[in-house]
Amino acid sequence: MYPGFEIHFEMTMRSILGDEADHIASQARDKTFRKKWYEKALKRLLVQVAQIDTTTKHKESLTTWSECALKAATECDEQKLLMYVLRLSAVLLGFAGVRGSVLYIPIYSQNNDQYYTEVIMQGGDPMQDYYDKKNNVALRRGLVLQLKEQGFTDFKISQVLNITEYQVKKLRKEL
Repeated sequence: MYPGFEIHFEMTMRSILGDEADHIASQARDKTFRKKWYEKALKRLLVQVAQIDTTTKHKESLTTWSECALKAATECDEQKLLMYVLRLSAVLLGFAGVRGSVLYIPIYSQNNDQYYTEVIMQGGDPMQDYYDKKNNVALRRGLVLQLKEQGFTDFKISQVLNITEYQVKKLRKEL
């Protein structure tokens, strides 16, 4: 083990398991405890892998390497674990087969809750979602006015903005 392994171990586990893995650095040199934490982390990763929207073949590959990594952790074989996690990383990044071919493009996105959680975690304003919603309504109002000036009907505007015709009329009255 290299100097600083303990803190790297804890930070890696915390990045996956959160506060559950707080203050575990002292356990990092004990193989039994490492095995326990590896298993917990890999089980959590398996849940995330199961939710990835991809092709059937790619999903099978992701699942295979995830399960192999979990099995290696269960067997406490850290060399196998390293290889399987490396292979899983390659598959997650789009590599397929044994020719170094990148056949898939990873695309990452956030839903609103994830975005605003990140804003707060980075020291942002907890009310940011409220301000954004107010601003979005103002933007939508502006778009309704602009489209109306271009001669669009309320019905057509509702189709373009993916809202009801009633909402379009309400936005127009608030202008």
